[in-house]
Amino acid sequence: MRTIVARLCMSEDGIVDKPEQWLRSPGLALDQLLTGTETVVLGRKTFEQYAGSVAGLDQARKLVIASRPVGARPYAEVLQGDPRRVLTALKEVPGADLHVVGSLTLIRSMLRWRLIDEVSLLIHPVAAGRGTLLDRRTLRLISMCARDGGVLEASYRMHYAATAASNSVDSAGRWGGTRSRDTVARTPRPAARTHA
Repeated sequence: MRTIVARLCMSEDGIVDKPEQWLRSPGLALDQLLTGTETVVLGRKTFEQYAGSVAGLDQARKLVIASRPVGARPYAEVLQGDPRRVLTALKEVPGADLHVVGSLTLIRSMLRWRLIDEVSLLIHPVAAGRGTLLDRRTLRLISMCARDGGVLEASYRMHYAATAASNSVDSAGRWGGTRSRDTVARTPRPAARTHA
């Protein structure tokens, strides 16, 4: 079974949509998301917006989820049919990891269908101000590293079981860790006294 990794850019205030409005070089950021990927899954809009301008997209195998025809590109295949069934079947086929890059609508659908295994975020030191936030309550941080220009790369593993008990889980900060209220001590502890 393949691992499906969602890869997105995020602003420091948690916005994950329309990076072209808050990044100086969204194409360069998308190129960074593509680093090390062999097979990329894209929504139609992301494919049409970046297919001709991002070098990393020219070299990767592109699987495009689209309900209508898209322009032909080298190594690009349009996946026809019900996206949920197609992606579920694709996940079952042995092969390299699948990376869903920058297609927020597709990623949100795949999260609902529980098809995403990991989420990788490039967190840019830019405040977007407004936009769509990613619900990070079901994410468990597995690694974080610094990149050039103050960008942080954070990788998370999905923990879908947490959605059943969403009332006991809160966001634990701006980078999307989680904490459970059940682990917080409820009884007061005696203060330590020091004597001079």
